Amino acid sequence: MLKICNHFGVEEHEVLMDPGSFRDLMAIRRPLEHEADPFGEYVAKLYRINPNNLKAMTPFTGYYHCYYRPIEFPGKIQCSLMRMHRERGFIYVKNIENYASVKHRARRTLKYTGIAFHTGERIFVHEREVNAGQMIWTTLLYPALRDQASVLTGLSLGISSSAARDIACYHVVWEPLGEQINIRETLKSSGLFDVDDPAISEEIRQATVNVNKPGDHGFVGRSWSHF
Repeated sequence: MLKICNHFGVEEHEVLMDPGSFRDLMAIRRPLEHEADPFGEYVAKLYRINPNNLKAMTPFTGYYHCYYRPIEFPGKIQCSLMRMHRERGFIYVKNIENYASVKHRARRTLKYTGIAFHTGERIFVHEREVNAGQMIWTTLLYPALRDQASVLTGLSLGISSSAARDIACYHVVWEPLGEQINIRETLKSSGLFDVDDPAISEEIRQATVNVNKPGDHGFVGRSWSHF
């Protein structure tokens, strides 16, 4: 009896009422309201800013190598594997950072999930680390034009994986790999590299330098055409 009552949201003594009284009670009882989801509502509003969001984002779905210079590893470039895909009317991202070459690190892999959308001028990506959930990143990218290189560049602001959980901002490069890849082999080719490693192109080295250029009064992103 208790299981039945819990399932339908009624009390035991209410079930024992005569049918007419029970019917009247159910008629005046307000249904339980759904729990508010302000973040979900906020995300939905962001998507509605650009009615052509999904159409604009479709050319950018696929796999990427994402490059940046983490503050916790000076002289290194992190090359992670990112997937951007469409599902249930939204654009989702999944990012895997490989730290297998780092000694004395408890976690050799960091995984992030998030969302992406097109504002009409820029690509906005918001992701969060799936295990501890303490590393959150927001990235703004310059979308590549059809007559230009397909490499995406921009800025990422978030919380680093260092023990101090420093707030950091990086120049980032997203290098497209296509819709179909060998995931296992591509993961092997990702990871933490020396800045002068031959596997890193000179353009990516230049595009990931985290310094202000003369005349800049803030940390300014630049499109791939500048490099």
